[in-house]
Amino acid sequence: MTTKLEIERKFLVKPPKSWSTLEEIFENLVDVKRITQTYLKPKGDEPSPRVRKTVEGLTGETQTVYHFNQKKPVDTGTHEETEREISQKKYNEYLKEPYPGKGSVEKTRFVFDYNDQIFELDVFKGSLKGLAILEIELKDKNQTVELPPFLQIIKEVTKDKSFTNFALADKTHKKQ
Repeated sequence: MTTKLEIERKFLVKPPKSWSTLEEIFENLVDVKRITQTYLKPKGDEPSPRVRKTVEGLTGETQTVYHFNQKKPVDTGTHEETEREISQKKYNEYLKEPYPGKGSVEKTRFVFDYNDQIFELDVFKGSLKGLAILEIELKDKNQTVELPPFLQIIKEVTKDKSFTNFALADKTHKKQ
């Protein structure tokens, strides 16, 4: 299990609709990941952990990886993150203890390089279809970020808790 400090900035973007926009992303594409993440019942005062199923790679050469992850807020946009790879069997066991009232968040993540910066563009599926969030992990809080001009940034949402995946999981929960 590894624990690291995660410093990130997040931006709400207009989902790419044209091939020319996607072409610019694909030109410097590092990876494509199809992600399903589910929050679990927290233990005590701990933040809710999550499990994540990630299908990495493009068609043909794909690999499925499962992770258990827990983030503890340190400051706005900064978390202490603990993560470990788990087996598919353990993943399925965890799924039996979901966080009440939250559904799974499904998204396709396009990882790309722009001016020696690695960005992750999450394009959400299901009830969150139409939502796209651009993220970048920073080495330090004062690092300058040069946003890709081919994406239309609506606003920065780093400090907006309604754009955390934990909050978005409320919107994916199907009312019974």
